Amino acid sequence: MISMKQRVRAEKFLNDAEKTLKKSTWFSSSTEQKYEDAAELYDQAANAYKVGQMNSEAGVAYMKAAELYRDKLSNQMEGSKALSNAGSCLKKVNAAEAVKAYNQAVSLLCDAGRLNQAAKLSKQIAEMYENDSSAVADESVDPTVLAIESYQQASDLFEMENAKSQASQCKAKVAELSSAQLDPPDLLKGAEIYENLGRECLENNLLKYNAKGYFLQSCLCHLANGDAIAASQSMSRFESLDFTFGESREGKFVSGLIEAIENFDSESFATICFEFDRISKLDPWKTSMLVKVKRSIDDQSGDVGQGADDGDDVDLT
Repeated sequence: MISMKQRVRAEKFLNDAEKTLKKSTWFSSSTEQKYEDAAELYDQAANAYKVGQMNSEAGVAYMKAAELYRDKLSNQMEGSKALSNAGSCLKKVNAAEAVKAYNQAVSLLCDAGRLNQAAKLSKQIAEMYENDSSAVADESVDPTVLAIESYQQASDLFEMENAKSQASQCKAKVAELSSAQLDPPDLLKGAEIYENLGRECLENNLLKYNAKGYFLQSCLCHLANGDAIAASQSMSRFESLDFTFGESREGKFVSGLIEAIENFDSESFATICFEFDRISKLDPWKTSMLVKVKRSIDDQSGDVGQGADDGDDVDLT
């Protein structure tokens, strides 16, 4: 009953909007008022559809309002608001169309100088690409690539607004997706981003203790890339930047891993991982990196387990 009443209200607003647009006007001021009235009616129609949980119809009505605000009235703020509302409704029924609306909103927000809002919306788009494959209109495009691009855009916009914490979160997502989800993975890019994040942490007294975690992740990227030498060189560099790193749990962990790799000692490698995990639980990203490393040790030592053959996770412990 509620949805039917809301549909009737929405359709009345839509009809009124169409009639308003058809009115003849002679002066620029009256023409502008015509477009403003029509845009407001489309907004009202969209709100009625939204209350009635008719999200597809609501999204379309918001898009019509946005077109008037953007193309006829040059009102970037109202246009971006309508596009954002359209995306929120369409997200529930058509993720790809929602992303299209959100991207248009980001463009208008940037033009209006509302970079913080644009950054937040870019991050939301990235999360949709990361978690919902249906958000990609073109099936030939890797959603991970689009997620990385959107997280990078969000990071750049946050940095322009000096929102360093939010920018760092987005950079970390770029590193995570590049090193673990991209096919093929870009481990060198991940290593570089994690190193830079660690360096940035050392410049802030409140964040300097987070540097060790980022330095660890950078080293793991090099190890997963099959380059223990680069990991060792990074270790030396990090110790010069943070004199506590070498004796920290993270630093000792990396040193132990490098030694086990150089000795092709798969059992020692597994023991080191087990001991670290007992104190600092290995998250899925670290586990995925360590699995790559252990497989390379097994391959080189000729001790390839069944898990490595059939693609299952290798038991690190």
